[in-house]
Order: sequence, then C-alpha cells, then structure tokens
Amino acid sequence: MIRKIEKIIKSILRKLGYKKITSFFQNLFRTRYSLDMYISQSLIVRDVNTNAFAKYRNKHIGQDVVLIATGPSLNKYKPIENAVNIGVNKTIFKKDINLDYYFVIDYAATGSYLKELKNYPNVKKFYATLPYHTYGYKRAVPKLAIIPESLICEHNASKYYIYSKEPVHPLPLNTEIDKTWLADGGSCIFSAMQFALFTNPKKIYLVGCDCSSGYFDGGKGADCSFLIKSWQEIKEFAEIYYPDTEIISVNPVGLKGMFTDLYQE
Repeated sequence: MIRKIEKIIKSILRKLGYKKITSFFQNLFRTRYSLDMYISQSLIVRDVNTNAFAKYRNKHIGQDVVLIATGPSLNKYKPIENAVNIGVNKTIFKKDINLDYYFVIDYAATGSYLKELKNYPNVKKFYATLPYHTYGYKRAVPKLAIIPESLICEHNASKYYIYSKEPVHPLPLNTEIDKTWLADGGSCIFSAMQFALFTNPKKIYLVGCDCSSGYFDGGKGADCSFLIKSWQEIKEFAEIYYPDTEIISVNPVGLKGMFTDLYQE
C-alpha cells in the first residue's frame, strides 16, 4: 500500500517537473525559509520606520511645505516665508535656506560631505538604508551605499528603510510609511516627498526638482529625466490619498505642466 502511494506521489511530481522527491522538498524548504526571512525583515522595518516617522503623521496640517532638491533651478528660488523646509543631499549647505528636515540615502554618493552634517544639529535628519539582501532580489545592495550606523548615531539621525524599484515586485507607494518600507523611486527626493505628504500639509512646493542634468552648485550630473515617471506615480498617488494638498512646481523644468506651475521673477 505504501509503495503504491509512493508511486502515485512520484508520478504526480514527475508531471510537475520534479525528477526526485528530494528536489520537491528542497524547494519547499527554500520557499519556507524565504518566507521566514521576509517576515523577519518586515518586522525589523516596521519597528525602525515607526520610530522614525510615527510622530510626524499629520504634523503640518494647514501649513506650507517646501521640498528642495539639488537641480540648477534652485539658484532661481526665492525662499517662501513661514514654510516648513525639507531638503536632500547638498541642499543643506544652501546658505539662504534653513532646513527643518533632511533626507539622504546613498553613502557612496554622499560620503564625501555627509560627515559635515554633524555641524547642523538643529536639522532633523533621516538616513535611509536598503536591506543588504532585499527579499525577492538576488543581487545584494553595494556595501559602499550603506550609511554606517556609527554615523547615524553621531548625527542623532533617524534611520529608515526604503525598498528599491529594482526587484521584480517593487513595493508601491502607500500612506503607512511609519509601518513599512518607503518606495525608492530612484532618488532620495521621493523619500522626502512621501514624508511631506505624510505630514498632510496644505501645499507642497517643489524646488530644484528639475529632472534634468547638473546641480545648483555647478557640479555635473547625469540626465535625471528618468525620474519623471516616478513623479507621475507620486502625482496619481497624491490625487487619491491627499487631494486637499496642492502640489506646486517652482520654476519648473522637467516637471513643467505636471503640477501647478509657479515662476518667480
């Protein structure tokens, strides 16, 4: 009877493409292990992001928020009074702008100046990381891109997790950034934008979000027009979940016509 059952199981497994029973169970165990790792990773991300963001939910209702990126048009920007300023990367060194919040992701790209940020103790800093081995993605995150824990501690920054768009099943945008990964989008400006929406302000002004090439400090950079697709995703997301928040492009370049355009003379 047992041999008969064994033959039936082998027959079924062969039809499914398994030559040996052992290969079936090996794949079963691998699947279970991957699921356990995903659950473990998700719990870590939830705890870390809750600590980073929970207290900022709806914090800026009725206020204006300015989201500041490093595009060349930043040099044309005239600061908006009484606004909450959120910056990324080298915007923290722009002398005529006082940041309230600051976001950064890639240590390989920012490590040359990131250590200087300890000289800005009054700016609330958020330092992102990708899980070294992201669930569902075989290639590990480059080690040089990960911001050292010692630096996060030294700068009194809040660590948070993002999820890359590279895996086969990227995490979509969501309103619960205090409980799960933030979507990557291809730039740390999208972490800052998700945070800005999370605070539920009246208006969000986009400054220096050129989606072109080059930087406000004269540095040369690659063409960033590929980021327009992520901005389109953000636009659709905001229209559904934050319809009362007006998004305004200040001196727009690549985003011209996508949101409300504002040109400063």
